[in-house]
Amino acid sequence: MVSELSRPFSIGGLAIPNRVVLAPMAGITNSAYRRHLKRHGAGLVVTEMVSAYGLIYSNHRTEEYVDFAEEERPVAVQLFGDEPEVMGKAARLVLEREQRPDLLDLNLGCPVRKVTRGGAGCALGADVARAAAVAAAVVGAASPRGIPVTAKIRSGLTPEEPNAVDLARRLEDAGVAAVAMHPRAATQFYRGRADHELTARVVQAVSVPVIASGDVYSWEIARTILAESGATALMAARGALGNPWLIHELLEGRARERPALAVAVADLLELLARAREDLGPERATRWIRKHLTWYLQPYPVPGTIAHELRTCPDYQALVEALGRLPGSNGPQAV
Repeated sequence: MVSELSRPFSIGGLAIPNRVVLAPMAGITNSAYRRHLKRHGAGLVVTEMVSAYGLIYSNHRTEEYVDFAEEERPVAVQLFGDEPEVMGKAARLVLEREQRPDLLDLNLGCPVRKVTRGGAGCALGADVARAAAVAAAVVGAASPRGIPVTAKIRSGLTPEEPNAVDLARRLEDAGVAAVAMHPRAATQFYRGRADHELTARVVQAVSVPVIASGDVYSWEIARTILAESGATALMAARGALGNPWLIHELLEGRARERPALAVAVADLLELLARAREDLGPERATRWIRKHLTWYLQPYPVPGTIAHELRTCPDYQALVEALGRLPGSNGPQAV
């Protein structure tokens, strides 16, 4: 059995093998995680937010965010910033690299204060004229190289002042090839229910593909969102944390039970190994800690063992502790 999400679609002429997109998530969607979710079937993956100013000033950590593996393709690099000239220059810097992404994505939806206080993220999305100018600058840098530009937006700054329909229209006019719509206001962050009736209004307002984001936790919910919104594709975000099998569920069009603990541990160890390849053992051990809770929370893991996992001093100790979980298959050579 397969769902409509298993069908390919295109963004600005770029073929995407299916309609499940992995959302950009700060601190989470590094290359290791993107490769891992690709293995689970995600059709398109997006980097963490990349600061336009960080690229221009050659910040080493910022440049790390742009790196990706060939197996991630198709892959989008997401940029954030507030000035058209700066964003255009950052786009050119990304596309002048030896390894060029398949898409550029504009972050017009991040509600986090450290992003919005500089005029980026949701703050830029609230200024429709400026957002359109930023989009035009990035499209101007990307289109000669044949790279489509997309944008991720929210409903507006507050629930009382939605501007997503107007913003989406202006972005399309500026040359944006697809819009990812998260129908919560900036002030809501991730609280309450995503209003996909607003997503439907955006779908009706533009001719480019609209990717629905928000509350994608299961196939049953996804089917309702698709029917309610008419969106072309879905974006998996928090629903996939600790549950990469959500991607399979969406592509198959059927509910799936969580796998046995042994399967979850094996998958977690695989993700940890990928992170070690990129980050080294120390950074990988620190990075994986947040994933431990997401993966193991559905299982009856004793609190003492969970605490031991979160406080493991090094990589090998963590591998061994995971191997001692009840029902797991013992320590794995990773």
